[in-house]
Amino acid sequence: MDDHNRQIPPLLCDWASGMELARPQAGETYVLRVDLDPRPECDNLEQLLQWSVLSEAERARASRFVRPRDGRRFAVCRGSLRLILGQLTNASPQAVAFRFSPGGKPELAGPWPPGDPPLVRFNVTHSDDLALIAVSLDRELGVDLERLRTISEAARIVESYFTSAEQAQFAALEEPVSASAFLRGWTRKEAILKAKGVGLAGLATSYETMFGTTELTDKFSPAAPLPRIGEWWLWEASPREGYFAALAVHEVSRSGPNCLPADSPPQDLWLHGKQGST
Repeated sequence: MDDHNRQIPPLLCDWASGMELARPQAGETYVLRVDLDPRPECDNLEQLLQWSVLSEAERARASRFVRPRDGRRFAVCRGSLRLILGQLTNASPQAVAFRFSPGGKPELAGPWPPGDPPLVRFNVTHSDDLALIAVSLDRELGVDLERLRTISEAARIVESYFTSAEQAQFAALEEPVSASAFLRGWTRKEAILKAKGVGLAGLATSYETMFGTTELTDKFSPAAPLPRIGEWWLWEASPREGYFAALAVHEVSRSGPNCLPADSPPQDLWLHGKQGST
């Protein structure tokens, strides 16, 4: 069985028990699911596992949130990112440093020269009590997550940031399908734009992602990407009931080895499904 069609085993990683995250190989993409409310009753941020690895600036930011829940979720998300990147780069989580690309995309800072690609590519998204963290060695990637809800400005947003074909498709949809379809179309577009490190202005209509209406699985399936959009592979999933996620991965490596033909998606792709301690 070839790499494209083989069954990918689940990625098991429980930070609390100290299990180590396997380092991705060239062409691989990992997506991990993080429960942002592992201890919803905890208002003392210092009791969180992730608190100890945050920078002083991150701790100050977490403490400034008006609602303790929001500060706790920020701390868990950023701390989990540090734990993951620390393991993948063989660095202490506290030593992980960040920089921004010219377009504002967060990326790893390191000892490599300015302008060189980072050692590990990553992207983060969160909505309410759930976050997704995507990592790869050699592929640009973007991930976006939205909780199901009604967006009162959906029609205006579609008119402003979606193509004429997308607008026509959305106009033909009725509630309640249109509410979920809008969020799925939004996550698809955002995933690509986040992967490129650019904003909506002037670029959203460059990628025609359309609106999803078919049933989703709870994991990104390596063998079932959406039709490729330009140089981007795109997947959808519902990592938890009432949530929609999209993942965009560049078809070829910008600077590292390209292990698959340009018309094949990345080798390995999965969604970490273990919940609880993060």
